[in-house]
Amino acid sequence: MAKRFYVSNDIASADTLSSDFYTDQDVFELSKEAIFAGSWQLICQKKSLKNKTPFPFLYLNGFMNEPLVLVLQDGDIDCLSNVCTHRAHIICLDESNKSLLRCRYHGRTFTLDGKMKSMPGFDGVKNFPSKQDNLEKIPTLFWKDFIFVSLKSSINIQPVLNDIEHRLKGYEFDKLILDNSQPQSYIIDSHWALYCENYLEEFHIPFVHRGLTQDINMADYKTLLLENSVLQTATCSNSKDAIQLDADATDGNQKMYAYYYWIFPNLMINFYAWGISINIIEPLSINKTRIKYLTYTFPHINIPTSDGADVSTVEFEDQEVVQSVQKGIKSRYYKMGRYSVKYETGVHHFHKLISGLM
Repeated sequence: MAKRFYVSNDIASADTLSSDFYTDQDVFELSKEAIFAGSWQLICQKKSLKNKTPFPFLYLNGFMNEPLVLVLQDGDIDCLSNVCTHRAHIICLDESNKSLLRCRYHGRTFTLDGKMKSMPGFDGVKNFPSKQDNLEKIPTLFWKDFIFVSLKSSINIQPVLNDIEHRLKGYEFDKLILDNSQPQSYIIDSHWALYCENYLEEFHIPFVHRGLTQDINMADYKTLLLENSVLQTATCSNSKDAIQLDADATDGNQKMYAYYYWIFPNLMINFYAWGISINIIEPLSINKTRIKYLTYTFPHINIPTSDGADVSTVEFEDQEVVQSVQKGIKSRYYKMGRYSVKYETGVHHFHKLISGLM
């Protein structure tokens, strides 16, 4: 069956996604299964889990709302459905140490790896218990100290994680510390994909980010297309802003200002000399998006705050233009646009990935 949102492989002749992608409520609903069920969502760090203390959460809270639970048991981590296989009651409502998972509705219990252990009142029930009475195990992926979860695990992100390992040789991941003093989340009036598109092209930087333009060398700015991901790299004008890497790293002899990794469909990992900022772009409605913002810093290195190129300033500049596009995308006079062959290869790659699924 032909996909609704066709985008040509030839960027020079391709049209962008139709505005229907951003304005049609049915399309928004379809994206849950078509795009996000197969995606890998960053949930938490391993160090945030406690032994035999279930960690309940909702997969894409406010959008897909799938109840899941992470369980650390003597070094092994499982992600399980958090819905009782008897009558669909939520099992774990909070974090508390326990040796079994017990549903408070009718008392069905499960071991910490999801196997049904006991069920009161089921004497005489034939062919019970069966595999369907166990809690479903959910695909998990571990990278560094981070835990990713996917409902269908159909989108391969291992190549981009391997690229980070190779390209950032010498980056001292083990010294990074979560900085809770930085903003934790924003909610903006925009379709989630518009925020991603803005991130994926450097075209707007000289026009929107005047402070950032002074800190980086736009002539050296590069966009690299990877499997299910995009990498943008920038060198710096001042060597004090350069990321410290091993000499044999891919860019070991360059003054690298930043590596901006985007992982399809909604994860951004940004590497700087001072640490990492992570943006998780979570749809809430067709015109409202939550940006979860995680910041990890190196000890004794301060995040720049006052030169117009700091992370917060750039973030708010991006939000302003994205929310303006949200207003314009509804116009009866706009249907689709064209791509800059030089500057919008990342956006084209993003749209190709979407068109392959929808």
